[in-house]
Amino acid sequence: MNTPDPESLAIELSETIVEEYRYTYEQVAHMTSVSVTLIERFVSLNLIEAEDAKLRERDVARIARMSRLRRDLGLNWVGSSMVLDLSQEIVRLKARLRAYESHRE
Repeated sequence: MNTPDPESLAIELSETIVEEYRYTYEQVAHMTSVSVTLIERFVSLNLIEAEDAKLRERDVARIARMSRLRRDLGLNWVGSSMVLDLSQEIVRLKARLRAYESHRE
C-alpha cells in the first residue's frame, strides 16, 4: 500500500484552491438590512467590489461596518466608507513602521 510522504501531501494541499463563497445582492440585502438598490449604488460608487453581481464575505462585512458608522456616528455612506479605508491604511502604515523599527535595531 502506497502512503504519501508528509512533504508531498503538504504540497498537494497547498496547491488546492478553495473557492470563496459569493453572495447575491439579495442575500446581502437580507443579511445587512440594506436594500438591493443601495448595494447596487455602493458598487457603482466603488465602495464595494462586485464580481458577476456577487459579493465576497469581506464586502458583506464592509457594508455592516458602514451601517454601524452611519447609525452610531451619523456619517453618510461615502463618509463611512472613507473612515474604513483610512482605518485600513493606518493599520498598514503601523505595520510598516513596526517592521522598519525592528529592522533598524
